[in-house]
Amino acid sequence: MRVFTAVRHSINPKFYYGRLWSSNFHPALQQLGHEIIESQVDLLPASRFMQIPNNFTSQEQEVRAQITQKIVNEVRQAHQQQPIDLFLSYFYNSHFDPDGFDDIHRLGVPTVNFYCNSIYQFELVAAIAAKVNISWHTEKEARSRYLTVGANPIWVQMGADPAIYHPVSGVTRQTKACFVGQRYADRDRLLAQLIHHDIPVHIYGKGWKYEPPQDISITTTEQEEGDYLGRRSPRPSSLESYGHAALNNFKSEGIVSGVLRTFNQFLYQRQTHQLMPQFVSSACGFAHDICPTFANYEVILNFSNVWADGRPGSKLIPHVRLRDFEAPMCRTCYLTGYTNEIADFYELGKEIDTYRCPDELIDKTKFYLAHPSEAEKLREAGYQRALHDHTWVHRFETLFSKLGLTTS
Repeated sequence: MRVFTAVRHSINPKFYYGRLWSSNFHPALQQLGHEIIESQVDLLPASRFMQIPNNFTSQEQEVRAQITQKIVNEVRQAHQQQPIDLFLSYFYNSHFDPDGFDDIHRLGVPTVNFYCNSIYQFELVAAIAAKVNISWHTEKEARSRYLTVGANPIWVQMGADPAIYHPVSGVTRQTKACFVGQRYADRDRLLAQLIHHDIPVHIYGKGWKYEPPQDISITTTEQEEGDYLGRRSPRPSSLESYGHAALNNFKSEGIVSGVLRTFNQFLYQRQTHQLMPQFVSSACGFAHDICPTFANYEVILNFSNVWADGRPGSKLIPHVRLRDFEAPMCRTCYLTGYTNEIADFYELGKEIDTYRCPDELIDKTKFYLAHPSEAEKLREAGYQRALHDHTWVHRFETLFSKLGLTTS
């Protein structure tokens, strides 16, 4: 098949993980024998406001309209040269005018939009989902959300590329646990529990120690001044940002619930700052090469919770993460938060292990650190399962089978 892809939220890899999804999707498609025609339109201008679900400013609408027309023109031109068999995108509502799918569909090209935040940020893709032929979602429980907007959802989980995520030999594992990821939700609370119980742990990622900001997110002159495409964006952690958050709470939840939500956010931020000193000796900066980092530790941890609506103060809900396939593919003793869905992909306690509460996290981390032979059994079984069942090649074979498309 000839597959047209538009899955990079930025041409520049420094912004919005510009190569993340192309580096996952493209090698698998090529291994299956498909030809890839990648969009050359930079989604970055629209990615800068992709946290906005609707009610775009006139300037934002103009940016989206320009991007939409350029992509439609690309598809039309490529289709004229040789028919396109599938259009695969990773669009938020901000990236692409949903009506643009009509132009692509008139060419006879079926469309699929991938999205992996449906559990807690569905509103950011709802308009796209309603117009694209197929909405590819990764969370099993997200199906009902898509159906409410008239979408046609297909559930296929994420995977890992064994060429990128793989074992590293010749490394002596430290008798320590390790977590790689940014500070978010209850991750710091759980890690603080481990540290409090004298469990040795190293932490890699953003937000775990005081350091200059990294050039990995939005950095434009307009946004530094607090204004971008007609929308005011307060500086993070400023008084204006707190006021803006409180106002949004009142608008969305009413006065009483809004006050409670704002108070809970205040308490969360206060506790977050209070916990910071506990991570001084554990924080290790950024893990620039993930495979050797994982190979250095006896136990690799992960945390599954996200905020129910994407903002602090809402309910914490667990879901399957990309790391749930990458870490076992690196042949790790992997311990992650329990979800019903993770049991669809691994035999728990034999291929990976899970915890349901802080006490269980503490007990199981201690167990695997004290019993390296048991950690090794988990490591090997998880690796073999990931290698056999959880590659991106396998995921695309599953997707195309559900779509009724050929895989070669």
